[in-house]
Amino acid sequence: MQSLLFDLSKYVLAFLMAFYCLASYVGYSTKEKKRGGIYFWQYCIMFLIHFLCYWMLFIAYDDYKYFYLYFIEVIYFIVVIGVYSLLYPKASKLLINNMCLLMMVGFIMIARLDYDKCLKQLTIAAISTVITFIIPALFKKVKTFRNFAWAYCFIGITLLIVLLLGNTVFGANLTISIGQFSIQPAEFVKISFVLFVASAFNQSTEFKNVVYVSIAAAIHVLLLVCATDLGAALILFIVYMTMLYIATKKGGYLACGFLSFGVASYLAYNLFGHVKQRVLIWLDPWSRIDGTGYQITQSLFAIGMGSWFGYGLTKGAPERIPVAIKDFMFSAISEEFGIIFSLALVLVCLNNLILMMSIASKCNTLFYRLVAVGLGCTYGFQVFLTVGGAAKLIPMTGVTLPFVSYGGSSILSSLVMFALINAMYNMRHDERELVNGKEKNK
Repeated sequence: MQSLLFDLSKYVLAFLMAFYCLASYVGYSTKEKKRGGIYFWQYCIMFLIHFLCYWMLFIAYDDYKYFYLYFIEVIYFIVVIGVYSLLYPKASKLLINNMCLLMMVGFIMIARLDYDKCLKQLTIAAISTVITFIIPALFKKVKTFRNFAWAYCFIGITLLIVLLLGNTVFGANLTISIGQFSIQPAEFVKISFVLFVASAFNQSTEFKNVVYVSIAAAIHVLLLVCATDLGAALILFIVYMTMLYIATKKGGYLACGFLSFGVASYLAYNLFGHVKQRVLIWLDPWSRIDGTGYQITQSLFAIGMGSWFGYGLTKGAPERIPVAIKDFMFSAISEEFGIIFSLALVLVCLNNLILMMSIASKCNTLFYRLVAVGLGCTYGFQVFLTVGGAAKLIPMTGVTLPFVSYGGSSILSSLVMFALINAMYNMRHDERELVNGKEKNK
């Protein structure tokens, strides 16, 4: 009987995720005032997915700790949704709902792999969320945030210099240990970098200023390359080129940038053994299946064996994938929940990117528009690197899947990014009301 229920549940979960994904896109294409029904169905589906998965974990492991963890998480998500609705009624509810769904899936899969780490992740998420509640209000009241370009630059470069003294993880300097805690500075540099570029270009887009900003951006990227954190370096480069084009509308800058990128990639391949090894593994992991290619081949096996509907939660073997809880969470989800579920999850991430770019396009102030574009590009490209690396579309870069993968620094930086995007969304509403008020006065 239990086996039958587990087999049935995997089909139910796949279709629920597909319906949630559909609701997200229908919500985006529907006028904001008419989205009430969409939000209701999103709430129903996400909490049903959450309940079914924890019910399966409880049955599979016969341990009441999953029952208690489930209720703590339910309280957390109700508080998140309720506080945002109370404090920021103009916030993007579609974005908040998608964020909660992604965290739900992340908590479920982390609890499946390591209960203690899930409890730690939930604790960090709760503390981080309380901190991020003040960000939209702070951004609205403190207009001088747009004037601190070189302060953001100094913070970012300082963090990266400290990063070079950090701990080496799989050939890259990724973390700094402080007692029992470890911090990934690159996660926060992504945010300070976006604020720096947005603030600098908001002040001036003249050639001289573009040169200064480009030099500072290159220093950020080079420091990450020296730390052999190529995933973060690639994200910063793409984000900078996107923001540069949005601010200047000059294709020549893009051409120069990508030419420089080609030269830098060639040099990195020849100078860093870590980079060369990852490219070779990507080209032919099967000849190295017993060594350096083991991780990516196990990832591909997991995705392939999961097929359309997966083995079912707790029925697969995602623990065979090295670092599944961080870098290969997409593969672990694909194995147990199936391709339909995991693709719908990726489409929800894409829906987030579309929402972010839509918010950016409607911001009248250049600073707010650039911040929204930069954060959206950071988020979208990070998802692409994670999923593409796990599926062997591109070399693996060691980047986490926002809100889903395990990592305190990752979830804190992701929550900050979404809080900033909601700040831009509120600014857009305020700008619209200001314009409408002026037109009425005329």
